[in-house]
Amino acid sequence: MLKALGLIILGLIVLAVIAALASKKGRTENAKAGYQYKSKALLTANEREMYWKLIDALPGYVVLAQVALSSCIDAKKQGGAFNTISAKSLDFVICNGSLDVLAGIEIDDRSHATAAAQKRDARKNSAMEAAGIQLIRWPAVPLPSVEEIKKIFPPVPLSVPEKSATEIIQEKKIKLLEQQLFSMARKLENIPQASKAAGA
Repeated sequence: MLKALGLIILGLIVLAVIAALASKKGRTENAKAGYQYKSKALLTANEREMYWKLIDALPGYVVLAQVALSSCIDAKKQGGAFNTISAKSLDFVICNGSLDVLAGIEIDDRSHATAAAQKRDARKNSAMEAAGIQLIRWPAVPLPSVEEIKKIFPPVPLSVPEKSATEIIQEKKIKLLEQQLFSMARKLENIPQASKAAGA
Protein backbone atom coordinates (compact mmCIF):
# COMPACT_ATOMS: atom_id res chain seq x y z
CA MET A 1 0.00 0.00 0.00
CA LEU A 2 2.74 2.40 1.00
CA LYS A 3 4.76 1.33 -2.02
CA ALA A 4 1.86 2.11 -4.37
CA LEU A 5 1.32 5.50 -2.72
CA GLY A 6 5.00 6.27 -3.12
CA LEU A 7 4.86 5.43 -6.82
CA ILE A 8 1.86 7.73 -7.29
CA ILE A 9 3.63 10.62 -5.56
CA LEU A 10 6.76 10.01 -7.61
CA GLY A 11 4.70 10.02 -10.82
CA LEU A 12 3.08 13.33 -9.88
CA ILE A 13 6.49 14.86 -9.21
CA VAL A 14 7.79 13.68 -12.59
CA LEU A 15 4.75 15.16 -14.37
CA ALA A 16 5.19 18.48 -12.57
CA VAL A 17 8.86 18.66 -13.60
CA ILE A 18 8.00 17.86 -17.23
CA ALA A 19 5.29 20.55 -17.29
CA ALA A 20 7.67 23.14 -15.82
CA LEU A 21 10.37 22.31 -18.37
CA ALA A 22 7.88 22.53 -21.25
CA SER A 23 6.62 25.91 -20.06
CA LYS A 24 10.17 27.23 -19.74
CA LYS A 25 11.02 25.95 -23.21
CA GLY A 26 7.98 27.72 -24.67
CA ARG A 27 8.95 31.02 -23.07
CA THR A 28 12.52 30.64 -24.32
CA GLU A 29 11.37 29.93 -27.88
CA ASN A 30 9.06 32.96 -27.84
CA ALA A 31 11.92 35.13 -26.62
CA LYS A 32 14.22 33.80 -29.35
CA ALA A 33 11.55 34.45 -31.97
CA GLY A 34 11.49 38.08 -30.84
CA TYR A 35 7.72 38.42 -30.69
CA GLN A 36 7.02 42.13 -30.33
CA TYR A 37 3.76 44.02 -30.57
CA LYS A 38 3.09 47.69 -31.08
CA SER A 39 0.06 49.81 -31.78
CA LYS A 40 -0.83 50.92 -35.29
CA ALA A 41 -3.22 53.42 -36.81
CA LEU A 42 -6.74 52.07 -37.26
CA LEU A 43 -7.23 53.96 -40.54
CA THR A 44 -4.96 55.14 -43.31
CA ALA A 45 -4.79 58.86 -44.09
CA ASN A 46 -7.19 58.35 -47.00
CA GLU A 47 -9.63 56.39 -44.83
CA ARG A 48 -9.50 59.04 -42.10
CA GLU A 49 -10.42 61.69 -44.67
CA MET A 50 -13.34 59.55 -45.82
CA TYR A 51 -14.47 58.96 -42.24
CA TRP A 52 -14.77 62.68 -41.51
CA LYS A 53 -16.60 63.22 -44.79
CA LEU A 54 -19.13 60.59 -43.75
CA ILE A 55 -19.53 62.21 -40.33
CA ASP A 56 -20.07 65.59 -41.97
CA ALA A 57 -22.50 64.26 -44.58
CA LEU A 58 -24.59 61.98 -42.38
CA PRO A 59 -25.77 63.69 -39.18
CA GLY A 60 -28.17 61.42 -37.34
CA TYR A 61 -26.45 58.28 -38.62
CA VAL A 62 -23.81 56.18 -36.83
CA VAL A 63 -20.57 55.68 -38.77
CA LEU A 64 -18.37 52.70 -37.82
CA ALA A 65 -14.96 51.90 -39.29
CA GLN A 66 -13.18 48.61 -39.98
CA VAL A 67 -16.08 46.35 -39.04
CA ALA A 68 -15.74 42.58 -39.38
CA LEU A 69 -18.05 41.27 -42.09
CA SER A 70 -19.15 38.50 -39.72
CA SER A 71 -20.48 41.20 -37.36
CA CYS A 72 -22.95 42.31 -40.04
CA ILE A 73 -23.79 38.99 -41.67
CA ASP A 74 -24.62 35.67 -40.05
CA ALA A 75 -23.60 32.39 -41.67
CA LYS A 76 -23.17 28.76 -40.75
CA LYS A 77 -19.90 28.14 -38.97
CA GLN A 78 -18.87 25.54 -41.51
CA GLY A 79 -18.87 25.56 -45.28
CA GLY A 80 -18.40 28.03 -48.09
CA ALA A 81 -20.84 30.62 -46.71
CA PHE A 82 -18.79 31.13 -43.55
CA ASN A 83 -15.49 31.04 -45.43
CA THR A 84 -16.74 33.87 -47.64
CA ILE A 85 -17.11 36.27 -44.69
CA SER A 86 -14.47 34.89 -42.34
CA ALA A 87 -11.52 37.22 -41.70
CA LYS A 88 -13.00 39.90 -43.96
CA SER A 89 -14.02 43.42 -43.02
CA LEU A 90 -15.84 46.46 -44.35
CA ASP A 91 -14.09 49.81 -44.50
CA PHE A 92 -17.17 51.57 -43.10
CA VAL A 93 -20.63 50.59 -41.89
CA ILE A 94 -23.55 53.02 -41.72
CA CYS A 95 -26.16 52.39 -39.00
CA ASN A 96 -29.28 54.11 -37.77
CA GLY A 97 -29.72 55.37 -34.23
CA SER A 98 -30.61 51.86 -33.05
CA LEU A 99 -27.35 50.51 -34.56
CA ASP A 100 -29.17 48.52 -37.25
CA VAL A 101 -26.87 48.06 -40.24
CA LEU A 102 -28.10 50.08 -43.22
CA ALA A 103 -25.16 49.89 -45.62
CA GLY A 104 -21.53 48.98 -45.97
CA ILE A 105 -18.94 51.14 -47.73
CA GLU A 106 -15.74 50.01 -49.41
CA ILE A 107 -13.02 52.39 -50.59
CA ASP A 108 -11.27 50.73 -53.53
CA ASP A 109 -7.65 51.67 -54.11
CA ARG A 110 -5.18 50.23 -56.63
CA SER A 111 -4.89 46.99 -54.66
CA HIS A 112 -8.44 46.11 -55.76
CA ALA A 113 -7.39 46.02 -59.42
CA THR A 114 -5.77 42.57 -59.27
CA ALA A 115 -7.67 39.49 -60.38
CA ALA A 116 -7.46 37.92 -56.91
CA ALA A 117 -8.77 41.09 -55.25
CA GLN A 118 -11.64 41.37 -57.71
CA LYS A 119 -12.59 37.77 -56.98
CA ARG A 120 -12.62 38.51 -53.23
CA ASP A 121 -14.66 41.67 -53.84
CA ALA A 122 -17.18 39.70 -55.90
CA ARG A 123 -17.67 37.21 -53.05
CA LYS A 124 -18.12 40.07 -50.59
CA ASN A 125 -20.63 41.74 -52.92
CA SER A 126 -22.63 38.51 -53.20
CA ALA A 127 -22.66 37.97 -49.44
CA MET A 128 -23.91 41.50 -48.75
CA GLU A 129 -26.56 41.23 -51.46
CA ALA A 130 -27.77 37.89 -50.09
CA ALA A 131 -28.05 39.44 -46.62
CA GLY A 132 -30.07 42.34 -48.03
CA ILE A 133 -27.50 44.97 -47.06
CA GLN A 134 -26.47 47.64 -49.55
CA LEU A 135 -22.75 47.73 -50.33
CA ILE A 136 -21.44 50.97 -51.79
CA ARG A 137 -18.05 51.11 -53.49
CA TRP A 138 -16.23 54.38 -54.06
CA PRO A 139 -12.77 54.90 -55.56
CA ALA A 140 -9.99 55.99 -53.26
CA VAL A 141 -8.99 58.68 -55.76
CA PRO A 142 -10.89 60.88 -55.90
CA LEU A 143 -12.99 60.31 -52.80
CA PRO A 144 -16.66 61.24 -53.07
CA SER A 145 -17.67 64.71 -51.96
CA VAL A 146 -19.94 65.37 -49.00
CA GLU A 147 -22.74 66.26 -51.41
CA GLU A 148 -22.33 62.97 -53.30
CA ILE A 149 -22.58 61.05 -50.03
CA LYS A 150 -25.72 62.94 -49.03
CA LYS A 151 -27.42 61.86 -52.26
CA ILE A 152 -27.16 58.21 -51.23
CA PHE A 153 -28.61 58.51 -47.73
CA PRO A 154 -31.85 60.36 -46.94
CA PRO A 155 -31.60 62.99 -44.20
CA VAL A 156 -32.60 61.85 -40.73
CA PRO A 157 -35.36 64.06 -39.26
CA LEU A 158 -34.35 65.73 -36.04
CA SER A 159 -36.28 64.19 -33.17
CA VAL A 160 -37.79 66.33 -30.44
CA PRO A 161 -36.04 65.48 -27.17
CA GLU A 162 -38.28 63.94 -24.55
CA LYS A 163 -39.10 66.04 -21.50
CA SER A 164 -37.31 65.19 -18.31
CA ALA A 165 -39.17 64.21 -15.14
CA THR A 166 -38.27 67.58 -13.59
CA GLU A 167 -39.77 69.46 -16.53
CA ILE A 168 -42.98 67.44 -16.33
CA ILE A 169 -43.33 68.14 -12.59
CA GLN A 170 -42.74 71.85 -13.13
CA GLU A 171 -45.39 71.96 -15.85
CA LYS A 172 -47.91 70.27 -13.55
CA LYS A 173 -47.14 72.78 -10.79
CA ILE A 174 -47.65 75.69 -13.18
CA LYS A 175 -51.00 74.29 -14.35
CA LEU A 176 -52.12 73.79 -10.75
CA LEU A 177 -51.12 77.37 -9.90
CA GLU A 178 -53.02 78.66 -12.93
CA GLN A 179 -56.12 76.77 -11.81
CA GLN A 180 -55.82 78.22 -8.29
CA LEU A 181 -55.43 81.76 -9.62
CA PHE A 182 -58.42 81.29 -11.93
CA SER A 183 -60.51 80.03 -9.00
CA MET A 184 -59.48 83.01 -6.85
CA ALA A 185 -60.35 85.43 -9.66
CA ARG A 186 -63.82 83.90 -9.96
CA LYS A 187 -64.35 84.30 -6.22
CA LEU A 188 -63.29 87.96 -6.36
CA GLU A 189 -65.75 88.55 -9.19
CA ASN A 190 -68.56 87.15 -7.07
CA ILE A 191 -67.86 89.40 -4.01
CA PRO A 192 -69.43 92.62 -5.46
CA GLN A 193 -72.49 90.70 -6.60
CA ALA A 194 -72.90 89.22 -3.12
CA SER A 195 -72.56 92.69 -1.52
CA LYS A 196 -75.27 94.13 -3.80
CA ALA A 197 -77.59 91.29 -2.97
CA ALA A 198 -77.02 91.81 0.77
CA GLY A 199 -77.69 95.58 0.48
CA ALA A 200 -80.92 95.02 -1.35
